[in-house]
Amino acid sequence: MFPPMLATLADEPPRDEENWAYEVKYDGFRALTALVDGKMAMWSRNELDLSGRFPQIAEAMANLMIGEVVLDGEIVALDEHGVPRFQLLQQGKRELMFLFDVLWLDGTDLRQQRYEERRRLLEKLLRRPPARVRLAERLEGPGKIALKRAAGAGYEGIVAKKLTSCYEPRRSKEWLKIKAVNQQEFVIIGWNPSTHSSREVGSLHLAVNGPDGQLHYAGKVGTGFSAKQRVWFKEELSKDVIPQSPAKDAPRVKVATWVRPRLVAEVAFTEWTGDSRLRHPSFLGLREDKAPEEVVKEKPISEQRAASSERGKKPPARRSPLADRSVTLTNPDRLLYPRDKITKQDVADYYDAVAEPMIRTLRDRPLALEHWNQGIDKPSWFHQNIGREAPPWITTIETPTRASSRQTVRHLVVDSRETLRWLAQMSVLTIHMWASRGQSLDEPDWMVFDLDPAKGKGIEQAIEAAGIIRGLLENLQLPGVPKTSGKRGIHVFVPLAAGYTHEEATEFACSISAAVARKVPTMTVERSIAKRRGRLYLDCLQNGYGKTVVAPYSLRAIDGAPVSAPLRWEEINRKLDPKKFNLRTMPDRLAKVGDLFEAVFRQRAKLPALRS
Repeated sequence: MFPPMLATLADEPPRDEENWAYEVKYDGFRALTALVDGKMAMWSRNELDLSGRFPQIAEAMANLMIGEVVLDGEIVALDEHGVPRFQLLQQGKRELMFLFDVLWLDGTDLRQQRYEERRRLLEKLLRRPPARVRLAERLEGPGKIALKRAAGAGYEGIVAKKLTSCYEPRRSKEWLKIKAVNQQEFVIIGWNPSTHSSREVGSLHLAVNGPDGQLHYAGKVGTGFSAKQRVWFKEELSKDVIPQSPAKDAPRVKVATWVRPRLVAEVAFTEWTGDSRLRHPSFLGLREDKAPEEVVKEKPISEQRAASSERGKKPPARRSPLADRSVTLTNPDRLLYPRDKITKQDVADYYDAVAEPMIRTLRDRPLALEHWNQGIDKPSWFHQNIGREAPPWITTIETPTRASSRQTVRHLVVDSRETLRWLAQMSVLTIHMWASRGQSLDEPDWMVFDLDPAKGKGIEQAIEAAGIIRGLLENLQLPGVPKTSGKRGIHVFVPLAAGYTHEEATEFACSISAAVARKVPTMTVERSIAKRRGRLYLDCLQNGYGKTVVAPYSLRAIDGAPVSAPLRWEEINRKLDPKKFNLRTMPDRLAKVGDLFEAVFRQRAKLPALRS
C-alpha cells in the first residue's frame, strides 16, 4: 500500500504563481491503483478495496497497457454536462477515473521526483487511455483565474501543486486545495423524525472531531435527500441507537434519536457560524471511504502560512479575501416595502438564502439593475454601466455595443454572496440578466418566450399562452422551462446547444410567436401597446443581443415582494398565484423543490429547420 499525499485547505491560491500548477479538484472517491505482476488492486485513502465498489472502473484500470505502475486519482460521476456530482456516485452512474499522479513505474519509485516531472510522465503514459479513464485537467494560472474557471464549469475548486513538490505520504502544504464552494465530511450522530412519514428521517445531526479527541456538535442537515434516502437512513440508523448524544455539546432535542458514530456524510454549506454551526447545509452523499475518526473541522490557512510554516517561521497577519469583501449595510432598517414591513436587511437576508441558485445562473453573465433607494413608493433608477461606486473586488464584464465595438458597457456580474449583499446595500430589488455569458457574448444559452398580459388583464392570459407554447415545444421535441416574471407574466426558456446566435434565437422565437398569434385571436406580436387592444403580447424580441429578462429568484418592486419563481409545468393552471412566491416563502420552497431553473443548464436543444 502507498499512503496518499493529502492537500491542505487554503482560503486563496498561492501568491508566487510561477512556482505552482493548478488542477481541477474533483468531487469523488480518492483511489490509488496498482498494476503489478499481471494483477490489479484499487484502494481508498483508508485502504478499503474499491474494485468491488466500482467494477467498471476496475476493469478499465486493468486494461491500462503502460507497464507495472502505481497511480493516484479520483473516481467521479459526471452529470449530463460532464460536471462531477458526488451525489451520482451513490447511484453508480457515468463513473470515470481521473488520474493525477504516478508514484511507481516498472520498479522505480517516483515519489521523490518533482511534481512537474511526474506530471509530464503521466501525460505520456495516458496518451491513449481506455474508456472510463481520463487525465486530470490542468488549469492555466494565475490561481484566481483558474479558481474562477473551475467554479464557472461547476467544479468543487482547484488543487494548487508546487512544481518542486515530492509525493509525501501525509497532509502537506505543498499541495493546497482551494474550494469554490464549502463542503466537507461530517459524522452522523443522530436524526430527527420526519413530519410527513414515520418511515423517514427529517434531518440528520452532525458532528466533527475536535482537538481534544471528542466529537463536537456541528448542526443538522435536512435538505438534499431523496425520499428513498430518508427511508434508508431511518432503517440503517435504527441499528445504532444509543441513549445519549455522542457529542457532549449537542443541544437537548426532545425528538432527536442519537446513534453510534459510524456513518460519514458529505455536506455542502454556506459558512460556519460564530458558534461553530453550519449555515444552510445540504446533504450530498455518504463517504464510504472516510472513517468517522478522520473527520475534523477543516480550517483554511493563508498562503503565507502555507509557505512559511514549512520553514518553521511565524507567518505575518493578513486579512483573507472574504474579510476584504465585507459589506456593511447602512440603514438596514430602512423600509423598502413599507406596507409589508420589509427592510433592507430582509432583502439582504433573502438574497443570501437564495444565493446558490442565483450565482449558478448569473455567474459570468452581464446584468442590468433596478435600484429603489427610498423604497418602492419612490422613483427608481436603472443601472447598467458600473462605475466607481462598485468596490474594487466586484467582478465586471465589458460588452461592446451594437453601435460601435469601441463603445463598451461595464456590467456587474454576480459571482459571490458578497456581491449579492452589496446589491442589497445598493437597494437593488430587481436583477435583469443577459442570455449569454462573458466568454461567448454572441451565443445565447437559451431562447425565451416572454408572455406579457395586456394592461388590466391578469395572469390568466399568460397561463393560456404558456399552455400553447408548451404544446408547440413538445411537438418540436424541444424542452421548455417556465418561471413567473414576478408580476403577471410568464417566461418560458428553451435551452440552446452551443453555436446559435441571438439573431437565430430571435428568428425562431418570432416565427413560433407569429404562428400562435395568427391562430389565437387573444394574442399578438404587435409591439405597439395601443394596437394590442387587450391582447397578450408574445414578446420574442427579448432574444436579441443585449436584451434581458428578469433573473430567477429576483425580487420585483411591488407590494408583497414577489419574486420570479421557476415552476413545474403542472403548476401552471388556473390556481397559479404569482404572489405566493415571495421574499418570505421562496427560501422554504427552494429547500423543498430545489432549483427548478437548473434544468436550463442540464439540457441543450438544437432548433429544427434553422441549422443544417
